[in-house]
Amino acid sequence: MLRISLLTNCDTSDWSIGKEILDAFSGNLRLVPETLFQWETKIAEYESVSGCKPYWAQVAKIQAQGTKIEIPIGLRWKRKKVAKYECEVSHTHTSIKGELISGAVNVRAQFNSKVDWFELFSKLCIATRPKYAMLHIFSGSELEGIKAGTPESLFLSGVLQSGKISNASWSMFLGTEFLVGLDIDVLRGNGFFVDELDSGCIIRITDDIQDVINDFSSFSKCRADLKSVFQDGFFLMD
Repeated sequence: MLRISLLTNCDTSDWSIGKEILDAFSGNLRLVPETLFQWETKIAEYESVSGCKPYWAQVAKIQAQGTKIEIPIGLRWKRKKVAKYECEVSHTHTSIKGELISGAVNVRAQFNSKVDWFELFSKLCIATRPKYAMLHIFSGSELEGIKAGTPESLFLSGVLQSGKISNASWSMFLGTEFLVGLDIDVLRGNGFFVDELDSGCIIRITDDIQDVINDFSSFSKCRADLKSVFQDGFFLMD
C-alpha cells in the first residue's frame, strides 16, 4: 500500500490551493479522479478541475456549547481504474476553542510502477506548503500487527504525535520548524537526495521508491543511516 500524507497550516479552503492539488492529479492520465465524495456521500462524477470548484470547501454550520461555528467540508475522490487510489482533503480550520486545526491531504493507493509518485508528492508539497509530509510504501512488517496509538500506527497514518515525527519515510517533506540544527550538506554528503523549497525541503532516502519493497533490508539500513544524521530523539522510532 502506498501512502501520501501532508499536514499544513495553509488555508486549504482557498480555491487556488484546491486547483493546484487537483491539477497535480489530473495532469497524469493514470491519476485523473473518477468520483467525488463529501464524507461518505457521493456528490458527483469528476468532469474537470474547474468542475470541482463548487464542491471545494462548502461550509457546514455547527452549534456546540452554545456557540455556532462554520467549518469547511473536505472533499474526497476515488479512482477504480489503474492506478486505483483514493484521496481525502481535510481543510484547515479553527476549532470551537479557537485552536488552529491543520489541514491534511491523505492518499491511499495500490502501488503502480508506471506512476511517478514522487512527482505527485512534490507537486502536492508545492501546492500546500506543508509543515510535514510523507511518501512511503507499506508492506510486510510495517503493516503487520500494528496496534492503535503506537508510533508504528502513527507512522502508517502519517500524523504527528505532540509535534514529533514517528519514523523516516522513503520521502518526507520537513517544514522550517523541523530543519533547525539539521545540516543539509551533511545529508547530501551521505548520499541522500534533498530538494529545497521556499517552505522547507523534500528528502529522499534512495533514488527509487521501489527499493522499499524490492530490498527492504537494504532500505532499512539506509533509513537508519539517514536518521543518524538527525538529533537524538528527533524520531519516535529508533
